[in-house]
Amino acid sequence: MSIDPKTPVLLGAGQFTERLDHQFEGLMPEDLAARACEAALTDSGAAASLSPLIDRLACVRMFAHSVPDPIVPAIAPFGRSSSPPLSILRRLKLPNASAIYSRACGDEPQRLVFELGNALARGEINGAIICGAEALATTRQLQRQGHSADWRDEPEGETDDRGACIDLLFDAELNRHGAWNPVDIYPIQEQVRRSELGLSKSAYRALVAELMARFNSVAATNPHAMFDDVMTAAEIGEESSKNRLMGDPHLKSMVAKDGVNQSSALVLTRWETAKSLGVADRAIFLHGHATGSEPQVLNRKSLGQSEAMTAAYHNALAGAGIEAAQVGAADLYSCFPIAVWVAMDALDMSLDDPRPFTLTGGLPFFGGPGNNYSTHGIAEMVHWLRAQPEPAYGVVGANGGYLSKHAVGVYANMPAKFPEAVPEFKAAEVVEVVSDPEPFGVIESYTFQQPKGGARAVIVGRQLSDGRRWVGVADPEDADLLEWFEKADPLGEQIVVSGGERNIVRRRA
Repeated sequence: MSIDPKTPVLLGAGQFTERLDHQFEGLMPEDLAARACEAALTDSGAAASLSPLIDRLACVRMFAHSVPDPIVPAIAPFGRSSSPPLSILRRLKLPNASAIYSRACGDEPQRLVFELGNALARGEINGAIICGAEALATTRQLQRQGHSADWRDEPEGETDDRGACIDLLFDAELNRHGAWNPVDIYPIQEQVRRSELGLSKSAYRALVAELMARFNSVAATNPHAMFDDVMTAAEIGEESSKNRLMGDPHLKSMVAKDGVNQSSALVLTRWETAKSLGVADRAIFLHGHATGSEPQVLNRKSLGQSEAMTAAYHNALAGAGIEAAQVGAADLYSCFPIAVWVAMDALDMSLDDPRPFTLTGGLPFFGGPGNNYSTHGIAEMVHWLRAQPEPAYGVVGANGGYLSKHAVGVYANMPAKFPEAVPEFKAAEVVEVVSDPEPFGVIESYTFQQPKGGARAVIVGRQLSDGRRWVGVADPEDADLLEWFEKADPLGEQIVVSGGERNIVRRRA
Protein backbone atom coordinates (compact mmCIF):
# COMPACT_ATOMS: atom_id res chain seq x y z
CA MET A 1 0.00 0.00 0.00
CA SER A 2 1.03 3.61 -0.47
CA ILE A 3 2.15 5.18 2.81
CA ASP A 4 1.90 8.90 3.49
CA PRO A 5 5.52 9.92 4.13
CA LYS A 6 4.44 12.06 7.09
CA THR A 7 2.85 9.11 8.91
CA PRO A 8 4.18 8.96 12.51
CA VAL A 9 5.91 5.72 13.55
CA LEU A 10 7.40 4.25 16.69
CA LEU A 11 10.96 3.45 15.72
CA GLY A 12 12.69 2.63 18.99
CA ALA A 13 11.81 1.24 22.42
CA GLY A 14 14.18 0.82 25.34
CA GLN A 15 14.04 -0.13 29.01
CA PHE A 16 16.45 -0.20 31.93
CA THR A 17 16.02 -1.79 35.35
CA GLU A 18 18.41 -1.56 38.28
CA ARG A 19 17.88 -4.33 40.82
CA LEU A 20 19.17 -4.37 44.37
CA ASP A 21 21.84 -6.96 43.59
CA HIS A 22 25.61 -7.11 43.13
CA GLN A 23 25.38 -4.73 40.15
CA PHE A 24 23.53 -2.06 42.15
CA GLU A 25 24.84 1.46 41.46
CA GLY A 26 22.25 3.57 43.23
CA LEU A 27 21.24 5.59 40.17
CA MET A 28 18.90 8.55 40.50
CA PRO A 29 15.77 8.57 38.32
CA GLU A 30 17.16 10.92 35.67
CA ASP A 31 20.16 8.59 35.22
CA LEU A 32 17.80 5.65 34.76
CA ALA A 33 15.73 7.57 32.24
CA ALA A 34 18.79 8.59 30.24
CA ARG A 35 19.85 4.95 29.96
CA ALA A 36 16.41 3.97 28.68
CA CYS A 37 16.54 6.80 26.13
CA GLU A 38 19.94 5.61 24.92
CA ALA A 39 18.58 2.07 24.64
CA ALA A 40 15.56 3.29 22.66
CA LEU A 41 17.76 5.27 20.24
CA THR A 42 20.00 2.24 19.77
CA ASP A 43 16.92 0.09 19.19
CA SER A 44 15.90 2.38 16.32
CA GLY A 45 18.94 1.16 14.37
CA ALA A 46 19.98 4.72 13.50
CA ALA A 47 20.89 6.44 16.77
CA ALA A 48 23.62 8.70 15.38
CA SER A 49 21.50 10.01 12.52
CA LEU A 50 18.25 10.20 14.47
CA SER A 51 19.51 12.02 17.57
CA PRO A 52 19.90 15.46 15.91
CA LEU A 53 16.31 15.15 14.63
CA ILE A 54 14.81 14.75 18.11
CA ASP A 55 13.25 18.09 18.99
CA ARG A 56 10.90 17.04 21.82
CA LEU A 57 11.61 15.06 24.95
CA ALA A 58 8.51 14.38 27.03
CA CYS A 59 9.08 12.97 30.51
CA VAL A 60 6.18 11.27 32.25
CA ARG A 61 5.69 12.94 35.61
CA MET A 62 7.59 11.29 38.45
CA PHE A 63 6.17 10.43 41.88
CA ALA A 64 8.29 13.19 43.47
CA HIS A 65 6.27 15.79 41.53
CA SER A 66 2.90 13.98 41.71
CA VAL A 67 2.10 14.33 45.41
CA PRO A 68 1.05 17.24 47.62
CA ASP A 69 3.96 19.30 48.94
CA PRO A 70 3.78 17.96 52.53
CA ILE A 71 4.42 14.43 51.22
CA VAL A 72 7.40 15.32 49.00
CA PRO A 73 10.08 14.77 51.70
CA ALA A 74 8.85 11.21 52.23
CA ILE A 75 8.89 10.44 48.50
CA ALA A 76 12.06 12.38 47.66
CA PRO A 77 14.20 12.50 50.84
CA PHE A 78 17.34 13.22 48.79
CA GLY A 79 15.79 16.10 46.89
CA ARG A 80 14.56 16.28 43.30
CA SER A 81 15.23 18.01 40.02
CA SER A 82 13.26 21.16 39.33
CA SER A 83 12.80 19.83 35.77
CA PRO A 84 13.44 16.11 35.23
CA PRO A 85 13.14 16.38 31.41
CA LEU A 86 15.85 19.06 31.33
CA SER A 87 18.02 16.98 33.66
CA ILE A 88 17.58 14.00 31.32
CA LEU A 89 18.39 16.10 28.25
CA ARG A 90 21.60 17.26 29.90
CA ARG A 91 22.69 13.62 30.06
CA LEU A 92 21.92 12.98 26.37
CA LYS A 93 23.31 14.28 23.08
CA LEU A 94 20.06 15.74 21.79
CA PRO A 95 21.06 19.31 20.88
CA ASN A 96 17.71 20.37 19.41
CA ALA A 97 15.20 18.95 21.89
CA SER A 98 12.82 20.97 24.03
CA ALA A 99 11.32 19.65 27.27
CA ILE A 100 7.81 18.57 28.25
CA TYR A 101 6.88 17.42 31.76
CA SER A 102 3.54 15.62 31.67
CA ARG A 103 0.65 15.58 34.08
CA ALA A 104 0.40 12.81 36.68
CA CYS A 105 -1.49 9.52 36.32
CA GLY A 106 -0.91 6.33 34.41
CA ASP A 107 -2.80 7.28 31.26
CA GLU A 108 -0.21 9.91 30.30
CA PRO A 109 2.18 7.69 28.26
CA GLN A 110 -0.49 6.74 25.71
CA ARG A 111 -1.82 10.30 25.57
CA LEU A 112 1.72 11.51 24.82
CA VAL A 113 2.12 9.03 21.96
CA PHE A 114 -0.98 10.46 20.33
CA GLU A 115 -0.06 14.09 21.04
CA LEU A 116 3.48 13.84 19.71
CA GLY A 117 2.36 11.68 16.80
CA ASN A 118 0.03 14.48 15.76
CA ALA A 119 2.84 17.02 16.06
CA LEU A 120 4.94 14.83 13.76
CA ALA A 121 2.12 14.44 11.26
CA ARG A 122 1.62 18.21 11.14
CA GLY A 123 5.32 18.77 10.53
CA GLU A 124 5.79 20.69 13.78
CA ILE A 125 8.58 18.39 14.91
CA ASN A 126 10.87 15.81 13.30
CA GLY A 127 11.38 13.39 16.15
CA ALA A 128 10.39 12.85 19.77
CA ILE A 129 11.25 10.78 22.81
CA ILE A 130 8.78 9.80 25.53
CA CYS A 131 10.45 8.56 28.71
CA GLY A 132 10.04 8.16 32.42
CA ALA A 133 11.65 6.60 35.47
CA GLU A 134 11.31 5.91 39.18
CA ALA A 135 14.00 5.04 41.72
CA LEU A 136 12.02 4.47 44.90
CA ALA A 137 13.80 1.16 45.51
CA THR A 138 17.15 2.95 45.63
CA THR A 139 15.72 5.63 47.94
CA ARG A 140 14.51 3.01 50.40
CA GLN A 141 17.67 0.90 50.10
CA LEU A 142 19.94 3.85 50.91
CA GLN A 143 17.74 4.84 53.83
CA ARG A 144 17.81 1.28 55.20
CA GLN A 145 21.60 1.33 54.97
CA GLY A 146 21.81 4.71 56.71
CA HIS A 147 23.22 6.39 53.60
CA SER A 148 22.30 9.70 52.05
CA ALA A 149 22.50 11.20 48.58
CA ASP A 150 21.97 14.53 46.84
CA TRP A 151 19.51 14.29 43.98
CA ARG A 152 18.80 18.01 43.77
CA ASP A 153 19.19 19.66 40.39
CA GLU A 154 18.29 23.08 38.98
CA PRO A 155 18.85 22.73 35.24
CA GLU A 156 18.66 25.86 33.12
CA GLY A 157 16.14 26.20 30.33
CA GLU A 158 12.41 26.25 29.71
CA THR A 159 10.03 23.37 30.41
CA ASP A 160 6.45 22.89 29.32
CA ASP A 161 5.46 21.77 32.83
CA ARG A 162 1.81 20.79 32.80
CA GLY A 163 1.40 20.41 36.55
CA ALA A 164 0.36 17.38 38.54
CA CYS A 165 -3.42 17.82 38.05
CA ILE A 166 -4.19 15.37 40.85
CA ASP A 167 -7.51 16.78 42.07
CA LEU A 168 -9.30 13.65 40.85
CA LEU A 169 -7.31 11.57 43.37
CA PHE A 170 -8.97 13.26 46.32
CA ASP A 171 -12.55 12.80 47.51
CA ALA A 172 -13.74 14.65 50.59
CA GLU A 173 -15.93 11.88 52.00
CA LEU A 174 -13.52 9.02 51.35
CA ASN A 175 -10.64 11.07 52.73
CA ARG A 176 -12.61 12.10 55.83
CA HIS A 177 -13.01 8.43 56.64
CA GLY A 178 -9.37 7.50 56.16
CA ALA A 179 -9.50 6.25 52.57
CA TRP A 180 -6.70 8.23 50.92
CA ASN A 181 -4.68 5.76 48.90
CA PRO A 182 -5.19 3.23 46.11
CA VAL A 183 -4.91 0.37 48.64
CA ASP A 184 -7.90 1.91 50.46
CA ILE A 185 -10.13 2.74 47.48
CA TYR A 186 -9.55 0.05 44.86
CA PRO A 187 -10.68 -2.70 47.29
CA ILE A 188 -14.01 -0.90 47.65
CA GLN A 189 -14.40 -1.06 43.87
CA GLU A 190 -13.28 -4.70 43.79
CA GLN A 191 -15.86 -5.81 46.36
CA VAL A 192 -18.63 -4.45 44.18
CA ARG A 193 -17.44 -6.54 41.27
CA ARG A 194 -17.47 -9.58 43.55
CA SER A 195 -21.02 -8.71 44.52
CA GLU A 196 -22.09 -8.31 40.88
CA LEU A 197 -20.62 -11.74 40.09
CA GLY A 198 -22.32 -13.29 43.10
CA LEU A 199 -19.10 -14.87 44.39
CA SER A 200 -18.08 -15.67 47.95
CA LYS A 201 -14.98 -14.04 49.39
CA SER A 202 -12.93 -17.23 49.02
CA ALA A 203 -14.14 -17.92 45.49
CA TYR A 204 -13.37 -14.40 44.35
CA ARG A 205 -9.90 -14.41 45.90
CA ALA A 206 -9.16 -17.68 44.12
CA LEU A 207 -10.31 -16.15 40.83
CA VAL A 208 -8.06 -13.11 41.34
CA ALA A 209 -5.14 -15.39 42.22
CA GLU A 210 -5.63 -17.35 39.00
CA LEU A 211 -5.60 -14.11 37.01
CA MET A 212 -2.50 -12.82 38.75
CA ALA A 213 -0.69 -16.12 38.21
CA ARG A 214 -0.85 -15.45 34.49
CA PHE A 215 0.85 -12.10 35.06
CA ASN A 216 3.47 -13.64 37.33
CA SER A 217 4.46 -16.21 34.71
CA VAL A 218 5.25 -13.40 32.24
CA ALA A 219 7.23 -11.33 34.74
CA ALA A 220 9.29 -14.36 35.76
CA THR A 221 10.84 -14.50 32.28
CA ASN A 222 11.08 -10.75 31.60
CA PRO A 223 14.67 -9.47 31.99
CA HIS A 224 13.34 -5.98 32.78
CA ALA A 225 11.08 -7.13 35.64
CA MET A 226 11.99 -5.76 39.06
CA PHE A 227 10.73 -8.86 40.83
CA ASP A 228 11.39 -12.38 39.59
CA ASP A 229 9.75 -14.54 42.27
CA VAL A 230 7.77 -17.37 40.70
CA MET A 231 4.40 -17.84 42.41
CA THR A 232 1.58 -20.28 41.81
CA ALA A 233 -2.06 -19.25 41.95
CA ALA A 234 -2.32 -21.03 45.32
CA GLU A 235 0.58 -19.02 46.72
CA ILE A 236 -0.79 -15.73 45.35
CA GLY A 237 -4.17 -16.44 46.96
CA GLU A 238 -2.88 -17.54 50.38
CA GLU A 239 -2.53 -14.94 53.12
CA SER A 240 0.78 -15.16 54.97
CA SER A 241 3.41 -13.00 56.66
CA LYS A 242 5.02 -12.41 53.24
CA ASN A 243 1.69 -12.04 51.46
CA ARG A 244 -0.23 -9.94 53.94
CA LEU A 245 -3.68 -8.45 53.59
CA MET A 246 -3.53 -4.95 52.08
CA GLY A 247 -7.27 -4.29 51.96
CA ASP A 248 -9.87 -7.04 51.61
CA PRO A 249 -9.96 -8.67 49.08
CA HIS A 250 -6.37 -7.82 48.04
CA LEU A 251 -3.25 -9.53 49.26
CA LYS A 252 0.18 -8.00 48.69
CA SER A 253 0.90 -10.16 45.64
CA MET A 254 -2.21 -8.85 43.89
CA VAL A 255 -1.41 -5.13 43.83
CA ALA A 256 1.12 -2.77 42.25
CA LYS A 257 4.54 -2.51 43.86
CA ASP A 258 6.11 0.92 43.62
CA GLY A 259 9.49 -0.01 45.15
CA VAL A 260 11.25 -0.17 41.79
CA ASN A 261 14.18 1.25 39.85
CA GLN A 262 12.81 1.18 36.33
CA SER A 263 12.84 3.37 33.25
CA SER A 264 11.60 3.16 29.68
CA ALA A 265 11.60 5.26 26.54
CA LEU A 266 10.01 5.42 23.09
CA VAL A 267 11.39 7.08 19.96
CA LEU A 268 8.91 8.51 17.44
CA THR A 269 9.53 9.97 14.01
CA ARG A 270 7.93 9.94 10.55
CA TRP A 271 7.81 7.16 7.99
CA GLU A 272 9.86 9.24 5.54
CA THR A 273 12.63 9.57 8.13
CA ALA A 274 12.61 5.85 8.90
CA LYS A 275 12.91 5.11 5.16
CA SER A 276 15.68 7.65 4.58
CA LEU A 277 17.69 6.17 7.45
CA GLY A 278 17.23 2.63 6.14
CA VAL A 279 15.36 1.37 9.21
CA ALA A 280 11.76 1.30 7.97
CA ASP A 281 11.54 -2.40 8.84
CA ARG A 282 11.61 -1.44 12.54
CA ALA A 283 8.59 0.87 12.35
CA ILE A 284 5.42 0.17 14.34
CA PHE A 285 2.22 2.10 13.67
CA LEU A 286 -0.54 3.47 15.89
CA HIS A 287 -3.86 2.46 14.30
CA GLY A 288 -6.36 3.54 16.95
CA HIS A 289 -6.43 5.78 20.01
CA ALA A 290 -9.19 6.85 22.39
CA THR A 291 -9.58 8.32 25.86
CA GLY A 292 -12.19 8.48 28.58
CA SER A 293 -12.75 9.92 32.04
CA GLU A 294 -15.02 9.28 35.00
CA PRO A 295 -16.46 11.52 37.70
CA GLN A 296 -15.35 11.05 41.29
CA VAL A 297 -15.62 7.45 42.46
CA LEU A 298 -18.68 7.92 44.66
CA ASN A 299 -20.71 9.61 41.91
CA ARG A 300 -20.49 6.67 39.49
CA LYS A 301 -23.35 4.38 38.59
CA SER A 302 -21.38 1.30 39.63
CA LEU A 303 -18.27 1.34 41.79
CA GLY A 304 -17.12 -1.88 40.12
CA GLN A 305 -17.30 -0.72 36.51
CA SER A 306 -15.95 2.08 34.32
CA GLU A 307 -18.05 3.28 31.43
CA ALA A 308 -15.14 5.46 30.38
CA MET A 309 -12.66 2.59 30.21
CA THR A 310 -15.07 0.45 28.20
CA ALA A 311 -15.75 3.33 25.80
CA ALA A 312 -12.03 4.03 25.37
CA TYR A 313 -11.34 0.41 24.36
CA HIS A 314 -14.32 0.25 22.01
CA ASN A 315 -13.53 3.61 20.40
CA ALA A 316 -9.85 2.74 19.93
CA LEU A 317 -10.78 -0.53 18.23
CA ALA A 318 -13.33 1.26 16.05
CA GLY A 319 -10.73 3.85 15.08
CA ALA A 320 -8.39 1.05 14.05
CA GLY A 321 -11.16 -0.60 12.08
CA ILE A 322 -10.85 -3.96 13.82
CA GLU A 323 -12.80 -6.21 16.17
CA ALA A 324 -11.59 -7.29 19.59
CA ALA A 325 -11.08 -10.83 18.26
CA GLN A 326 -8.35 -9.54 15.93
CA VAL A 327 -6.18 -8.37 18.82
CA GLY A 328 -3.23 -10.72 19.18
CA ALA A 329 -1.87 -9.45 22.50
CA ALA A 330 -2.68 -6.85 25.11
CA ASP A 331 -0.93 -5.09 27.92
CA LEU A 332 -3.73 -4.28 30.34
CA TYR A 333 -3.09 -1.87 33.19
CA SER A 334 -2.89 -4.00 36.31
CA CYS A 335 -2.39 -1.75 39.34
CA PHE A 336 -5.25 -3.69 40.94
CA PRO A 337 -7.17 -6.68 39.57
CA ILE A 338 -10.38 -4.68 39.02
CA ALA A 339 -8.61 -2.64 36.32
CA VAL A 340 -7.76 -5.84 34.46
CA TRP A 341 -11.24 -7.31 34.77
CA VAL A 342 -12.94 -4.20 33.36
CA ALA A 343 -10.49 -4.09 30.44
CA MET A 344 -11.00 -7.80 29.77
CA ASP A 345 -14.75 -7.26 29.69
CA ALA A 346 -14.31 -4.46 27.16
CA LEU A 347 -12.21 -6.75 24.94
CA ASP A 348 -14.45 -9.80 25.41
CA MET A 349 -11.52 -11.68 26.97
CA SER A 350 -12.04 -14.47 29.48
CA LEU A 351 -9.64 -15.89 32.01
CA ASP A 352 -8.88 -18.88 29.77
CA ASP A 353 -8.18 -16.71 26.71
CA PRO A 354 -4.85 -17.89 25.23
CA ARG A 355 -3.81 -14.38 24.22
CA PRO A 356 -1.48 -12.46 26.54
CA PHE A 357 -3.11 -10.02 28.96
CA THR A 358 0.30 -8.51 29.69
CA LEU A 359 3.65 -8.35 27.93
CA THR A 360 5.56 -6.97 30.90
CA GLY A 361 4.24 -9.12 33.73
CA GLY A 362 2.10 -6.39 35.25
CA LEU A 363 2.49 -3.88 38.05
CA PRO A 364 2.40 -6.45 40.91
CA PHE A 365 5.30 -8.51 39.48
CA PHE A 366 7.08 -6.60 36.72
CA GLY A 367 6.87 -3.49 38.86
CA GLY A 368 4.84 -0.32 39.16
CA PRO A 369 7.08 2.61 38.15
CA GLY A 370 4.56 5.29 38.99
CA ASN A 371 2.85 7.11 36.15
CA ASN A 372 5.30 5.63 33.63
CA TYR A 373 4.22 1.98 33.65
CA SER A 374 2.45 2.03 30.28
CA THR A 375 5.57 3.36 28.55
CA HIS A 376 7.00 -0.06 29.43
CA GLY A 377 3.83 -1.69 28.10
CA ILE A 378 4.14 0.15 24.79
CA ALA A 379 7.86 -0.67 24.57
CA GLU A 380 7.10 -4.36 25.03
CA MET A 381 4.33 -4.11 22.43
CA VAL A 382 6.77 -2.61 19.89
CA HIS A 383 9.07 -5.60 20.28
CA TRP A 384 6.23 -8.12 20.30
CA LEU A 385 4.76 -6.74 17.07
CA ARG A 386 8.13 -6.73 15.32
CA ALA A 387 8.40 -10.44 16.00
CA GLN A 388 4.97 -11.27 14.52
CA PRO A 389 4.08 -11.94 10.88
CA GLU A 390 1.86 -9.28 9.31
CA PRO A 391 -0.82 -8.40 10.05
CA ALA A 392 -0.62 -8.34 13.86
CA TYR A 393 -2.47 -6.05 16.24
CA GLY A 394 -1.82 -5.27 19.90
CA VAL A 395 -3.65 -3.14 22.46
CA VAL A 396 -2.18 -1.16 25.33
CA GLY A 397 -4.55 0.17 27.97
CA ALA A 398 -3.38 2.93 30.31
CA ASN A 399 -5.31 3.80 33.48
CA GLY A 400 -5.06 6.72 35.88
CA GLY A 401 -6.60 7.43 39.26
CA TYR A 402 -9.23 4.94 40.47
CA LEU A 403 -10.44 3.72 37.07
CA SER A 404 -10.74 7.48 36.54
CA LYS A 405 -8.82 8.34 33.36
CA HIS A 406 -8.10 6.08 30.41
CA ALA A 407 -6.11 6.09 27.21
CA VAL A 408 -6.06 3.11 24.85
CA GLY A 409 -3.78 2.54 21.87
CA VAL A 410 -4.13 -0.04 19.11
CA TYR A 411 -0.76 -0.79 17.52
CA ALA A 412 0.15 -2.87 14.47
CA ASN A 413 3.14 -4.00 12.44
CA MET A 414 1.78 -2.70 9.14
CA PRO A 415 1.08 0.84 7.95
CA ALA A 416 -2.13 2.80 8.45
CA LYS A 417 -3.19 6.39 8.48
CA PHE A 418 -2.54 7.98 11.87
CA PRO A 419 -5.81 7.86 13.82
CA GLU A 420 -8.18 10.79 13.90
CA ALA A 421 -8.88 12.44 17.23
CA VAL A 422 -11.94 10.97 18.95
CA PRO A 423 -13.80 13.16 21.47
CA GLU A 424 -13.03 11.99 24.98
CA PHE A 425 -15.83 9.94 26.48
CA LYS A 426 -16.91 11.53 29.75
CA ALA A 427 -19.12 9.48 32.03
CA ALA A 428 -21.86 11.41 33.81
CA GLU A 429 -22.36 11.85 37.53
CA VAL A 430 -25.22 9.53 38.39
CA VAL A 431 -25.31 9.04 42.16
CA GLU A 432 -25.56 11.81 44.74
CA VAL A 433 -23.39 11.63 47.86
CA VAL A 434 -24.45 12.76 51.34
CA SER A 435 -22.06 13.59 54.17
CA ASP A 436 -24.62 13.27 57.00
CA PRO A 437 -26.67 10.18 56.11
CA GLU A 438 -29.99 9.03 57.48
CA PRO A 439 -29.76 6.37 60.21
CA PHE A 440 -30.78 3.36 58.14
CA GLY A 441 -28.72 2.14 55.23
CA VAL A 442 -27.40 -0.85 53.33
CA ILE A 443 -23.78 -1.82 52.72
CA GLU A 444 -22.91 -1.39 49.06
CA SER A 445 -19.19 -2.03 49.54
CA TYR A 446 -16.42 -2.05 52.12
CA THR A 447 -12.85 -2.98 52.79
CA PHE A 448 -11.32 -4.47 55.90
CA GLN A 449 -7.70 -3.65 56.78
CA GLN A 450 -5.26 -4.47 59.56
CA PRO A 451 -2.77 -1.59 59.75
CA LYS A 452 -0.37 -1.23 62.66
CA GLY A 453 -2.84 0.98 64.50
CA GLY A 454 -5.44 -1.79 64.63
CA ALA A 455 -8.16 -3.31 62.50
CA ARG A 456 -10.57 -1.05 60.65
CA ALA A 457 -13.30 -1.21 58.04
CA VAL A 458 -14.28 1.55 55.61
CA ILE A 459 -17.82 1.23 54.29
CA VAL A 460 -19.69 2.74 51.35
CA GLY A 461 -23.42 2.54 51.88
CA ARG A 462 -26.73 3.61 50.40
CA GLN A 463 -29.60 5.29 52.18
CA LEU A 464 -32.61 3.00 52.29
CA SER A 465 -34.95 5.89 51.59
CA ASP A 466 -33.48 7.26 48.35
CA GLY A 467 -30.34 5.32 47.38
CA ARG A 468 -27.91 8.19 47.90
CA ARG A 469 -24.39 7.11 48.83
CA TRP A 470 -22.46 7.78 51.99
CA VAL A 471 -19.14 6.72 53.55
CA GLY A 472 -18.56 5.49 57.08
CA VAL A 473 -16.27 3.43 59.27
CA ALA A 474 -17.08 0.45 61.46
CA ASP A 475 -17.35 1.34 65.13
CA PRO A 476 -13.70 0.97 66.23
CA GLU A 477 -14.79 0.04 69.77
CA ASP A 478 -16.86 -2.95 68.61
CA ALA A 479 -14.54 -5.97 68.23
CA ASP A 480 -17.39 -8.24 67.17
CA LEU A 481 -18.36 -5.83 64.41
CA LEU A 482 -14.79 -5.67 63.10
CA GLU A 483 -14.62 -9.46 63.15
CA TRP A 484 -17.85 -9.53 61.15
CA PHE A 485 -16.27 -7.39 58.45
CA GLU A 486 -13.14 -9.53 58.52
CA LYS A 487 -14.68 -13.00 58.39
CA ALA A 488 -18.29 -12.72 57.22
CA ASP A 489 -19.75 -11.26 54.04
CA PRO A 490 -21.53 -7.99 54.92
CA LEU A 491 -22.34 -6.91 51.34
CA GLY A 492 -26.03 -6.02 51.08
CA GLU A 493 -26.61 -6.11 54.84
CA GLN A 494 -28.70 -3.41 56.48
CA ILE A 495 -26.93 -1.35 59.15
CA VAL A 496 -27.30 1.75 61.28
CA VAL A 497 -25.10 4.79 60.70
CA SER A 498 -24.67 7.84 62.92
CA GLY A 499 -23.03 11.11 61.93
CA GLY A 500 -20.29 13.15 63.54
CA GLU A 501 -16.62 13.80 62.82
CA ARG A 502 -16.87 10.50 60.94
CA ASN A 503 -19.96 8.48 60.14
CA ILE A 504 -19.98 5.42 62.43
CA VAL A 505 -21.51 2.15 61.23
CA ARG A 506 -23.07 -0.42 63.59
CA ARG A 507 -25.06 -3.58 63.02
CA ARG A 508 -28.78 -3.17 63.01
CA ALA A 509 -30.47 -4.75 66.05
